[in-house]
Amino acid sequence: MDDHPNSLQVEALRILEVLSDIEFDNCLPLTREFNDLPPRPGIYAVKHRTQGILYIGKSGNVRSRFRGGHKALGWALIDRMSPDDIRIAVATLSFKWIRLSLQLEQIIIRQLLPPLQRAHRSGGLDQ
Repeated sequence: MDDHPNSLQVEALRILEVLSDIEFDNCLPLTREFNDLPPRPGIYAVKHRTQGILYIGKSGNVRSRFRGGHKALGWALIDRMSPDDIRIAVATLSFKWIRLSLQLEQIIIRQLLPPLQRAHRSGGLDQ
């Protein structure tokens, strides 16, 4: 596998573009079971209807990550955002990139600086 830092940067920016380009209406709505989220590894964005990407995270199983609760959704409610204005966009990861998901996530966060990560950062990234 090509672990060259430049290819990692290129892939992170490609994923960010994919997540950014998914129109809000095509993102997955909040539900109790999150059945429409993939049970696969991926990088996800919690998006707001007008504010754009609020939070970036990674998970080995995106569906399970949200079924187990997610702090970004709690923060959005604390910040008085309507659940109807919050949706989830997902970019699943190919096998080649799964082991580098933390690095991909970190590059994307540094590039974007999502507001919920800036405002509520507690010292660690979601797993």
